[in-house]
Amino acid sequence: MRDPFGREDEWYRTCSECGKDCAPEPLGTGVGMRIAFRCPVHGVHTIVDPFNDLND
Repeated sequence: MRDPFGREDEWYRTCSECGKDCAPEPLGTGVGMRIAFRCPVHGVHTIVDPFNDLND
């Protein structure tokens, strides 16, 4: 469920099942860093690579 008043580029912060805000949690991968957004009800919703554009 997308928030009609939210910013379009922040869809990853909102749980698609219940619409709750997802809390960010850093994840070390051994070769970099990812940020998981966890819904308090449904668990991990999205994993984002904040440095994806630098991997090229």
